[in-house]
Amino acid sequence: MVERSFDPSEFGPDPADRRREAQRAQQREQMIDDARRELPGRDRERREIATIPSPARLDRAGMSRFQQASRSSVDRLAEVVNDPTVVVDAKMMRTINDPNMVMLSTGEVARLEPRSRQFARENLLPRKTKRKKNPKLARAMKEANARGRKKNGGFKKGYDQARIARLAQKILKRMK
Repeated sequence: MVERSFDPSEFGPDPADRRREAQRAQQREQMIDDARRELPGRDRERREIATIPSPARLDRAGMSRFQQASRSSVDRLAEVVNDPTVVVDAKMMRTINDPNMVMLSTGEVARLEPRSRQFARENLLPRKTKRKKNPKLARAMKEANARGRKKNGGFKKGYDQARIARLAQKILKRMK
């Protein structure tokens, strides 16, 4: 048995939190329903018609979330297009086609904030400045590699990459 200095059950989800969250969600829904009732005239009628469940919506009610999510986008689009209770005006069309607009799980439409590029990979790593090429050093490295390597590309006895680099610097110094 593992001996711990703390009680792991203290770190689990609190049932009271779930109840409070459920109450908040219920209050939000109640506020939305109240706001719909207060809508003037034609918009109110349109909203009431939209809340009448169509046969397709009744079928969807029996589906799990996973099954609803796995339906193809064509099926979902066909359902909206074929449902006579759905009326899309110009304002709705602009909202639907705007890539910065999303619908929250509460049914509210919200605008996405533009994301900061502060933590993008290219901004996290320091930028390397390009150095001017040194043709003499390149020639010295070729000569040092020729001296310190065998024909198969391995190092000769007593040579390693550090020794070859030191030798190239020595050759470069003699070139100047």
